[in-house]
Amino acid sequence: MDKKKILYVHIGHYKTGSSAIQDYCSAHAAELGQYGYLYPATARPRGNPTNHGHLSLSVARKHGFVPPPWYGENVGADEAWAALAAEINASPHRKIILSSEEFVQLALRKDHAAAIGELAQRLAPYDTRILFYMREPLSLLKSWYNEVNKGPSGTRNFPTFFTALNVDFLAQGAIWSRFAEAFGRENMITRAYGDIGQAHIAGFMQAIGCGHDPAEKRNLVNTAQPLDALEKRRLAKSALPFEAASFSHINDIKAFRNRALRISREYDAIACATDLPNRSALTAAAVIAHYAALLSPNLPEGRINQKEVDNLRDMAFAIEEIDLPLARELMEVAHMLRPHGQLISTRLGAYRSRLEASS
Repeated sequence: MDKKKILYVHIGHYKTGSSAIQDYCSAHAAELGQYGYLYPATARPRGNPTNHGHLSLSVARKHGFVPPPWYGENVGADEAWAALAAEINASPHRKIILSSEEFVQLALRKDHAAAIGELAQRLAPYDTRILFYMREPLSLLKSWYNEVNKGPSGTRNFPTFFTALNVDFLAQGAIWSRFAEAFGRENMITRAYGDIGQAHIAGFMQAIGCGHDPAEKRNLVNTAQPLDALEKRRLAKSALPFEAASFSHINDIKAFRNRALRISREYDAIACATDLPNRSALTAAAVIAHYAALLSPNLPEGRINQKEVDNLRDMAFAIEEIDLPLARELMEVAHMLRPHGQLISTRLGAYRSRLEASS
């Protein structure tokens, strides 16, 4: 009989309610224990004491990852994992829950096979199941931009942020596949992110086979910034001059379009394989449409970067014969920023007419 203890390793993804899960499991560790599940007290960072960040970050750092600003500790991997093993061995519980979204970073390293391979080696004494939440890429992109801009420094604007973000981070297929290769597809538990609050916690318990019923109502642990204030706050924190911070640094609009297509294609392929119910809504046009939504609340009192208007207009010209919806979105933003520009108004009217006729 296999007497290995079962480890449920919740690896994230980012912006899929991980903080809510960790907060709940930490606060209800005693109740989980009644159902035979241990939520270890070891390996938790001082700056984020409800998750098991010492385990993920100690390994990720060895493979080139720079820990986030909140993590100011220098705990070695051997030390962190030895403390965990001691707690597991001393516990009567056969099932263990580990949770840290920073585990995802192992799949994003240059030598991801070595990084995940080290994790697999450290988990070899246990029967390991990997729990991964996937989030529709456009929703993930918007949420991650909102989250990153909570920090003390503002990022580049939304289209530029998209161009700089790791494709695998958004597409998620590579993350799933790399963990599946190391731990076995049969040991991957994949859920689509969508529920919040109590329903989200209940879904997590169901995923790990725990009979605990989270009847307590849960408030959101990590709330988003309001959309109508986000751009103003970002610009106020930016170390860059207004002209640079408000300019879309898209060197090649065709490559920008193809980037979005690739992410959606890779996400849909893995979502289909795991029977997730949603398909990607990410397109280049959708990125530009969200950019417009970020800019719009600031128009009455904000400055307008006229070089950005010209930039958006020229990108629309460059893509109009390849992707008319994208050209239209680019020109819509240019028109919003320069409503009396004759060339912009004329070409936008032509785009609208062509799209209406084709529909």
